[in-house]
Amino acid sequence: MFRFNKEQIVFEIGGVKVGGQPGVNPTVMIGSMFYKGDKIVKDEKTGEFDHGAAQTLIKKLEEFSDKTGLPAMLDVVCSSPENARRYIEFAADATKMPILIDYVSDDAALGGMNVAREIGIANRVILNSINPETKPQIYDKVKESGIEAAILLTYSAKALLSYKERIKLLETMIPRVMEAGIKKILIDTTVLDIATLGLACKAIFEVKERYGYPAGCGAHNAIASWKALKEKKNKILEISCSSIANGLPVAIGADFILYGPVSDAEYIFPAISLINAAYAQILMEEGKRPPATHPRFKISRL
Repeated sequence: MFRFNKEQIVFEIGGVKVGGQPGVNPTVMIGSMFYKGDKIVKDEKTGEFDHGAAQTLIKKLEEFSDKTGLPAMLDVVCSSPENARRYIEFAADATKMPILIDYVSDDAALGGMNVAREIGIANRVILNSINPETKPQIYDKVKESGIEAAILLTYSAKALLSYKERIKLLETMIPRVMEAGIKKILIDTTVLDIATLGLACKAIFEVKERYGYPAGCGAHNAIASWKALKEKKNKILEISCSSIANGLPVAIGADFILYGPVSDAEYIFPAISLINAAYAQILMEEGKRPPATHPRFKISRL
């Protein structure tokens, strides 16, 4: 399980490497901001938010990334062209991290890609996401905007019940996104709840074994949808379960995880850095030394 037979593809996006054999490149940590219910958002319709609180969250995220050696990306959730402009312009100024345009409507996606092109950050933007139902206008805007990176979400009613169906979806999705100008393809194997987390993990392994593309998932969804856990109102139990849920795909080779709110970084980053440090030792036994910034050399200083 520590080596995939297929040659692994590594992409560099905004200075962050994603992909490769387990233990080589640290897991890319993707946290979300401006999602529904995010306390820093004052008015979702207009995109008004607490700039000070948002800047503090980003600064802490960068600190955890530096402290653990795990690279970070910022998932910016947009629900309209208006808030997409405000959120993306802010994120572009506040950090040098790669930015994911995470949209909940087509208008938000189109608006977000327009902003990325206008302010010149298309080279560090990832569209999150493209799925089998994505409309032609989104593909057209991708080509127009110059965005070259996107997450492919292996979602369909059939695929929710089968990891094999998730792999099948890629047969038609990959050629289509490449035709639209997407050169850097990341695969999200879809998590909605605890049951689908297991299927997503199996699909991650299969994606990397068959295609070699960087793969990961939104493991946080398994916890966010767990009503019985929420009803207990036990923060320690929730943190423990979230750390394990996010660690599971990493343990089987995931290149990235969408771990939930940016504010969860304080306990998710140390947990994931432990897995990275452990796997790096295998490389060292093979005579390969990870760089000094790797979690293997930072874990003792957390």
